[in-house]
Amino acid sequence: MLRSPLNLLLILLISCATVHSHLHAKTLNVVGMENYPPFSFEQDGKMIGIDNEVMAEIGRRIGLDIEIDYLPWKRLLAHLKYGSTDAAFALFFTQERNEFALYADIEPIHDGAFYLYVKKGSEFYFKQVSDLYNKKIGLQLAFSVSEAFDRAVEEKKVDILSAFSNVNNIELLLADRIEAFIGHELVTGYNLRNMNVLNKVTRLSLPVSEKKAFLVLSRESKTFADKASLLNKINQALIEMKADGTHQKIVDQYLK
Repeated sequence: MLRSPLNLLLILLISCATVHSHLHAKTLNVVGMENYPPFSFEQDGKMIGIDNEVMAEIGRRIGLDIEIDYLPWKRLLAHLKYGSTDAAFALFFTQERNEFALYADIEPIHDGAFYLYVKKGSEFYFKQVSDLYNKKIGLQLAFSVSEAFDRAVEEKKVDILSAFSNVNNIELLLADRIEAFIGHELVTGYNLRNMNVLNKVTRLSLPVSEKKAFLVLSRESKTFADKASLLNKINQALIEMKADGTHQKIVDQYLK
């Protein structure tokens, strides 16, 4: 059957609109660490957190749909390494991770200090890693703290008990399974308040390390061919978010 010029024009417009929609709807699949409040966690069946909201705002600014999932830390690293996800938050820089991750490293997605936490009344002197030799320390699985600390662990100078989460570390400490644990100041403070045990745990005064955590892209992911361009857009979005106060506004709403 012959089609009228008007029908052909209508078909052409619909086809163009469909293609345009598909181009605009490209999705960046991102994984974050589960049970890591206030950065990434679930509440009332919803995935929320500082990093979650920052990531969503980055997507809005660079014109990408963002699909976020939460995983245990070791699985997150494996997904990133083998290209099962496009991106992940939030990683500290290490040479090993740099082999499979591309860092949006102009601005961190978050930063902060890691401290030692002990039971109240069980404080000990800490100034350097050697002060932890022969002590039983709780540390989340696959966490990198600092070059000096990681080396001491590898050389078995520090006795590590691996924990599944920051909450698990708190539980191990209160059960006298460990002498101390290493935790991010914001994450640990958030969990101690929620568990109503602030009066039972003390933070030692000096940080074990102070680090910046970054959004990264998987080198193995095939979703985006021009990863350099995508990294530039992400970096620029983070720069703008910090300059216009959006990033701090997101942080503040979780730290009230």
